[in-house]
Amino acid sequence: MFYVRTSILPDSPCVVLRGTPSEASSQSLTGRVLFRLGHSLKVKRITVAFQTTGSSKQQLQSRTVNSQVQIEQVLFDASSLSNGYAVWKSNCYGSDSSRYEFPFTFVIAGHMHESVNTSFGNVCYELKVNIQTCGFGINTWSESLRLPVFRIPKEGTPHALRLTDPLRMQADWLGAVELQVLRDTASVADNSKMRTLVVIRPLQKGLQLTDVGLRLSETVCHKTATDRFGDPQSYHKVISERLKTIGDSITGLSSLPLSQEHSLTLSLPIPKAFSGVQYTMDTPRISIVHELVLTATVIDRDHTPHYLRISSHVRIVPKLALEDTFTELPPYYSASFDRLLLGSSEEQLDQPPSFSSLPPPSYGFAASACNISLA
Repeated sequence: MFYVRTSILPDSPCVVLRGTPSEASSQSLTGRVLFRLGHSLKVKRITVAFQTTGSSKQQLQSRTVNSQVQIEQVLFDASSLSNGYAVWKSNCYGSDSSRYEFPFTFVIAGHMHESVNTSFGNVCYELKVNIQTCGFGINTWSESLRLPVFRIPKEGTPHALRLTDPLRMQADWLGAVELQVLRDTASVADNSKMRTLVVIRPLQKGLQLTDVGLRLSETVCHKTATDRFGDPQSYHKVISERLKTIGDSITGLSSLPLSQEHSLTLSLPIPKAFSGVQYTMDTPRISIVHELVLTATVIDRDHTPHYLRISSHVRIVPKLALEDTFTELPPYYSASFDRLLLGSSEEQLDQPPSFSSLPPPSYGFAASACNISLA
């Protein structure tokens, strides 16, 4: 059987830009391309490119990215050979597989727009390999691999420090009920669970609690595209929600008397980035914000339901942005260059210090240096 199997193996599954577009430095993207053949092949040229991908909706891509990004690197070129091609034999014939492995390196600019997938359009990147052959039939083989580009705050900047800010929401409804939402941080990573503590504290007697819910929503605003009223176009959607019905298991009622403070932990599943949710961002042309909403239904003494609601903004960020920065310290390889700055012999270490052997303090030098007279 005749086939060309191409494997694109980047050293990192994504490109991470640190800092804002004006302060982020360039990042290196390295990896290798591996070819497996089912038959001998006459190869003329092989290239690999880091480029933007097309989509059915180009509005966001054409207005956000200055130009179509395409950085190409030649992996193999047989134009200098006499016949203009090189014959590759199949791996099944016992040829060395490393002969068909090529490394690549790209330098990604720090101002490049991060990946995003919205109803206004997409900004997506990929690694694409093209292999040109000669002979009958198909003479060009290609393979591509999606590679997301995202941005995290630069360490030590105010934006990075805000990622560790706790989430504290509190509201008082007419002096009757107090609602609280507590969380260690207002930032959450995609493809994870957002666990939140909800506290409901009654301030009056005779109230009942029917249900408590959490909802995470996403609002995308395209700043350069306006509607017929001249306002920026935007759309809103619910990312995740959970509604918990409160009941009294002892009395069998569908509501719970608010005779004391009640607390419960609710968990919201956060989908994977670029498919179910986008990262929180604010660029000159697009902004994406996320809002966490707490809802509660309270019944008063007259059996009238009241629907309470409080909300606060949260941030959806890459998992790398929430990891401990100390994990990025350079590894310790060898002690050959270590130097002992202060040491003692083993005999001195075994003996306790003798204070009588210490010289008495002298203040002569200090007095002359500071022009202080001790007379």
